[in-house]
Amino acid sequence: MKKLAMLVTGATLSLAAAMPSYADVSANVGFVSDYYFRGSNLGDGGVYGGIDYEAGGFFAGIWAIDDATGGNDGLENDWYLGYGAEAGSVTWGVGYTNYQYTYTGDYEHEVYGSFGVAGFGAELVFGSDEDDGADGEGYTVLSLSYEQGAFAGTVGHFEYDDIDDADYEWVEVSFSGEIVAGIDASVTLGKKFQGDVDTDGYMILDLSKSFSL
Repeated sequence: MKKLAMLVTGATLSLAAAMPSYADVSANVGFVSDYYFRGSNLGDGGVYGGIDYEAGGFFAGIWAIDDATGGNDGLENDWYLGYGAEAGSVTWGVGYTNYQYTYTGDYEHEVYGSFGVAGFGAELVFGSDEDDGADGEGYTVLSLSYEQGAFAGTVGHFEYDDIDDADYEWVEVSFSGEIVAGIDASVTLGKKFQGDVDTDGYMILDLSKSFSL
């Protein structure tokens, strides 16, 4: 299964950016109380950080977290690139994301497209889970979101191409804002729904700070 990082909702890696006329380089560092992505728990609390480059609507970046998934001692390393644009209240973007791990040869990679208007958004992802030494397993993710001020909500569906009992849905609501000295905080409440499996809801605290370089 995919392991991305991004409570940085994102994620998160759903990027549909305005088109600046100059290059912008920024960095971010943060801490998350639990590591969830698309409704799935991928690790305990951990420190993360990344660097992003953007110019003329094109973007690229790297991001890493000490996820310690299932007792593993190592890092998840993600890199991504794409293009995004904005016209009035309408945004759209396309991109590619690759997820690597220091403790396994397995990895995931995805292409996606996103569209938004007046706070509402949709994202469609086509990905492949590549096991070391085995054929990859394809998957599709569809998510719908709404954001207004400090509030954001997401509902999503995750579906493997050939593993029916692994399909699931999830829902999240979050509240975020700056608390002090440029430090941002967000609280996310979520729940995963997977057939007859009884899954607990979750609550996540995310603290982060961004810097221009």
